[in-house]
Amino acid sequence: MKPSNKLGDSAKKGNQKKKNVNVVVRVRPLSDTEIEMKNKNVSLCDSVSKTVQMKSILSDKCLTRSFGPFDKVYGPESTQMKIYKESVESLVKEVLNGYNCTVFAYGQTGSGKTYTMEGRHDESNEYTWDNDPTSGIIPRALHHIFSELGDHELDYYTVRVSYVEMYNEQIFDLLSTSKSAQQESLRIYDDNNKGVTIVGMEEITVKSRDEVYKILAKGAEKRRTASTLMNINSSRSHSVFTVNVMMREPGCMAGEELLRQGKLNLVDLAGSENIGRSGATEMRAREAGNINVSLLALGRVINALTANAPHIPYRESKLTRILQDSLGGKTITTIIATMSPASSNYEESVNTLEYAQRAKNIKNNPEVNQKITRKALLKEYNEEIERLRRDLVAMREKQGVYMDKENYDHLIEQQDEYTAKIEELEGRLDAYLYQVKKLSEDLAMMDEHYQRVYMNCHKALGKLELRKNELEGLHKELAETKDIAKAANKALLQSENSFTKLRSQAFDLQEKCAIYHGDLTVLHDRLDQHRDISALNDHLLGNFASERIHSISKAKMEIQNSMRAMLSEQLKQIFKEAVDTIVEKMNAASCIVDDQKESIQKAADALTLNLVESQNAVERFAHQEFQRIQKTGSTPVRRIVEYEDLEDLPPAAELIKQEQSSATPRRASGYYKCRESMLEGDIRSSLVSPDTLKSTIVQSKKQLETVEENSTEDQRSSKHVSLNDESGDKKGFNTTG
Repeated sequence: MKPSNKLGDSAKKGNQKKKNVNVVVRVRPLSDTEIEMKNKNVSLCDSVSKTVQMKSILSDKCLTRSFGPFDKVYGPESTQMKIYKESVESLVKEVLNGYNCTVFAYGQTGSGKTYTMEGRHDESNEYTWDNDPTSGIIPRALHHIFSELGDHELDYYTVRVSYVEMYNEQIFDLLSTSKSAQQESLRIYDDNNKGVTIVGMEEITVKSRDEVYKILAKGAEKRRTASTLMNINSSRSHSVFTVNVMMREPGCMAGEELLRQGKLNLVDLAGSENIGRSGATEMRAREAGNINVSLLALGRVINALTANAPHIPYRESKLTRILQDSLGGKTITTIIATMSPASSNYEESVNTLEYAQRAKNIKNNPEVNQKITRKALLKEYNEEIERLRRDLVAMREKQGVYMDKENYDHLIEQQDEYTAKIEELEGRLDAYLYQVKKLSEDLAMMDEHYQRVYMNCHKALGKLELRKNELEGLHKELAETKDIAKAANKALLQSENSFTKLRSQAFDLQEKCAIYHGDLTVLHDRLDQHRDISALNDHLLGNFASERIHSISKAKMEIQNSMRAMLSEQLKQIFKEAVDTIVEKMNAASCIVDDQKESIQKAADALTLNLVESQNAVERFAHQEFQRIQKTGSTPVRRIVEYEDLEDLPPAAELIKQEQSSATPRRASGYYKCRESMLEGDIRSSLVSPDTLKSTIVQSKKQLETVEENSTEDQRSSKHVSLNDESGDKKGFNTTG
């Protein structure tokens, strides 16, 4: 499987158009010393409009100056990780695509430049480049480069780093192992192909981030720092950390490999400072002076670039010569301007913002580094070395001749020029020899790596054959497993269908039991109602019989008294017969009352018998259902006591009509209706009403009148009068009765 070539996708587009230098501003928080000195925060960062406002509190009028817009503005709450991801992460990808990129920090001393570039190293190794909270740009960028190279599985790449400082306009190698080399400054010369080159600079090949941390620690120990009033650990030199990445393009044939090169320059400039405020004296004052001179030269270069001047003063300082390609050249450049928000540093902060605002107008023309083959690179280096050697031998073999003074002076002048050229050619020769040495080392490393890759490929092919055999066996096992799973799923589906049917039957039985239980409860309630009605009827009948007996007794006494007053002794026998008739009627009424009681008792017994038969029918139905459940194998649902929870049940009458035709039949009305009274029907017809009893008494009176009419004529007139009076009394009785 070929490795992906995402790193070179953007490089195939060719050269980009001119683009402005990317400028970001970072404002650090107030330090403890500044807080103790009652300094106020005079800066206001707006990350939306990407501007910085400075408030002047030293003058009588409170003036506010606005700077920007910049590409990014970070306030005191910003983190190392946020700044890297938003401003530097994309540059790493451009380096891997074959571009040269530069990041350098500029600002007042003590404003956080070194912390931004180097940060603090966490030795726990539990963080990665994208989540380490304290790591600076330099170690995070190297870690990011190794992560990207590892993710894309390139078969060949080399990463070399160099670390130099510029102190008092002299360049020293911070990675040199020689003690004498530390005291000798390195030379700079211009190469037509590679631009500005530092001769004798040590380049170290690194393979992991741990090696990078060791190199940074080694360089930090040699870098010149000193304590000033502005910063306890102030950098007294400019440092340049350079990362060269060389990758072989994938898909090339052996011997014709294309090499893609990218370079990342990470520059930590020394802080600009006021010599009076920093307390620098003697040597420290000279250091500060040289720092300010190089920074002023950098400022003039920026002014010339923004003004499109015909001449750019790069050669005024070695710092501007090193950054020549980064300012107005073919490099993608990002400037991080760091500043203090304290009111005591107002002037220096304003100068930093003005410098950043001018630098924002610089335009670069980024170009992808030309890809070359390994053979062409070696041939080019060998030809250049041979040509330089021939030139050096020719210059040394020239013999002196006698000539006049003018010609001699001219010859001396030419000799000085040739001497300068020889020194330059020697420098180039040393550089080419060093490059040949590095390329030879890279070639040996590449051959060794290719041999390992070739052996690993053979091993991988053998493992692939074994994996194919294992895969065939696994496919067979998978087919058998699928068959077993299919059969199991089929059986499970049948079980689920059976379970669904059983569950449906159980729910139906539960609903029926709930309905029957409700019907039985209704029957019991109606039985209690009938019993209450029967007891009420007995009470009413007893009261009625008592009232009638009392009325009859009262009427009897009135009749007896009336008859005694009207009739004489001759009518005693007739009255006796009448009394006997009345007593007989009363006995008949008593018999009627007894008959009514007996009828009521019979009705109650019949009602009780009907309720018992209904209950037996329900029990027989439940017994039949239970036997049917035992025969079918269905398990009944346990009876639920709180039947009020059963919602959405159909009416009981409908289910009973559908499921059980042998149940107790309903009335035509469709529901049980309680009887209004036990006196209805045959029982009620057997009772004697008060009106009937009255009519019976009137008939008895008429019979007595008829008997009186058959009496003797002698007593008719007097008796007739008495009877008329008595008839009026009787009529009053009938009226009141």
